[in-house]
Amino acid sequence: MLTTIPHITRLIGVIGIFMLMSYGVSDPERRTKVRVAGDSEVVISGTTNVNQFTCKYNLEEMELPIRLVYDDKKEHILFNNASLQLANDCFDCGGRAINKDFKELLRTEAYPQVEMKLLYVDPPQEETSQVGVGMEIKIAGVARRYNAVLNCSVDNKITVNGDLELKLSDFNLEAPKKMLGMIKVDDEIVVRLAIKMNEV
Repeated sequence: MLTTIPHITRLIGVIGIFMLMSYGVSDPERRTKVRVAGDSEVVISGTTNVNQFTCKYNLEEMELPIRLVYDDKKEHILFNNASLQLANDCFDCGGRAINKDFKELLRTEAYPQVEMKLLYVDPPQEETSQVGVGMEIKIAGVARRYNAVLNCSVDNKITVNGDLELKLSDFNLEAPKKMLGMIKVDDEIVVRLAIKMNEV
């Protein structure tokens, strides 16, 4: 596993910690720790004109608990330096050829990482498991901001899951064409988060 795993666990913990905030957090600045479960997932999926593909990031090796710092504001819960850097080489799409195509799609030689930042979380609403979040995603040197809704639950663990729908064209990306241009990747892709964690 590459050295990016501590960065991965750092943001994943940040994405889920807003569930803890619904239980009496009021100070302007708070600190806590979370441990991310090894069966958490970050998956990028898409389709072509002939089939579909799924690329899973390796999150099996979790390390020490992650320290989090956040500001509890009136309208949003704001996060500072909540950045996740995913090494393109750590995505597994299920085969050597498609892994090569995926890295070419992301322009890996020039931009070896995908970066995700958590910007803010809306205060949890009563009687719902959904929470709004603001994120910035940077691919191939191009950054775009997105609003998304994640589903959350608290049992023995905090569970956070949801989909982020993106367009390759938003990042000036053009997929490689195969078979004399007959196989083409569709513009829309989905980033799926399925995160499990404990506060420690």
